[in-house]
Amino acid sequence: MSDVLLVGLAGAVGVFALALALEARAQRAVLAELPAPETPPPLYPRIDTTACICSGACITACPEGDVIALVDGRPQLIGASACIGHGDCVRSCPVAAIELVLGSRDRAVAVPRASSTFETTLPGLYVAGEVTGIALIHNAVAQGVQVAASALAATGPYDGDVDLVIVGAGPAGIAAALEAQRRGARCVVFEKGGFGGAMRSYPRQKVVMTAPLDLPGIGKVVLRRTTKEALLELLESVVARARVPIVEHAEVTGIARTRTGLRVDTTAGAATARRVVLAIGRRGVPRKLAVPGDDLPHVVHAVADPAAHAGKRIVVVGGGDSAVELALALRAHRGTQVALVHRGGDFGRAKPANQRALARAAARGRLLVHTDTRVFGVTPANVVVAGPGFTGTLPAELVVCCLGAELPARWLRGIGVELRELRGEPLTRRAGRS
Repeated sequence: MSDVLLVGLAGAVGVFALALALEARAQRAVLAELPAPETPPPLYPRIDTTACICSGACITACPEGDVIALVDGRPQLIGASACIGHGDCVRSCPVAAIELVLGSRDRAVAVPRASSTFETTLPGLYVAGEVTGIALIHNAVAQGVQVAASALAATGPYDGDVDLVIVGAGPAGIAAALEAQRRGARCVVFEKGGFGGAMRSYPRQKVVMTAPLDLPGIGKVVLRRTTKEALLELLESVVARARVPIVEHAEVTGIARTRTGLRVDTTAGAATARRVVLAIGRRGVPRKLAVPGDDLPHVVHAVADPAAHAGKRIVVVGGGDSAVELALALRAHRGTQVALVHRGGDFGRAKPANQRALARAAARGRLLVHTDTRVFGVTPANVVVAGPGFTGTLPAELVVCCLGAELPARWLRGIGVELRELRGEPLTRRAGRS
């Protein structure tokens, strides 16, 4: 009987070892197939291999998959571009051996200098959402709640207009307003454009990847894959039910200290408050081409409805997810000719699924892709480019610049907010890490 048991145990161990070997081989194959990007994505996990105990918790926790894997028994980053900043890997690690880093040696990302409660160097002014460098809607919502709670904590009676002014009516700003109201605080939200903030500029029917949202006073809303229209409709219903006071088309022109708080001046009026939450995102100041003709009327930085440009000759400039997704969405409409121009040598900053979709479309001749190519000028009918594969002009009735956005650095510094540049430095770190 014991011999049978031993044989059975040996067989089970053998099967387990074989499974591990096959998994390691599969992960090596995946790693070999992935292109090595010239530039890492702006946000990605970094593993301290000396501290890691190879529990695999980070792999299990990651909702994207194929970001981190155990290769030959050791953790390895196999798909940095697939990371979109959930931070679940950081929270799941039992020994704090992983952190999210922002930027790289060659690609700095500027963020406001802030305390652990997200208060900036202008006392009373807090930041939340994408402006702090975080990604994802559910992260922005969670941070908006956290920041509003911190901003309203330990504040005494105040005779100003409101207790809290929130700048930006995107997910972070809306969450901050809901938390303020839950706490019985008076608040107002100023939005430069329309309700929803940067989401309104997303292409029509763009799939928004998000996790369950925990909205103050509302509860948990389960969302996994939804469109921008559905998410905007949800947030609009929440705001209407909560009666959140939002002033649209109110661009903030200045924030200054008063004797007891802060004064926020906008194009639609002013308000004084004890505290202010800045939830302006990072899309408000799009990067320009910085070439002759980049101010022509057919040069834009977003396309809300690709179908509205069906049949046109279009040039999309950029190398990230926004550029790739937009180029594919535009080309999906009959008769539309699209050229995607990227100064880099690859699309390593885009998600793997977008890279594969782009490769398929290019192979089928559905759109032209020019890498290692720079734009030198824009005319009313063409884009002047130069690269190893093509030098000349590309016909363009529409030019879309998907070059990302910059913080309004000069404006922020002007009101007293210091900035710092991250070059592969931690954005999210487990408590207790030195």
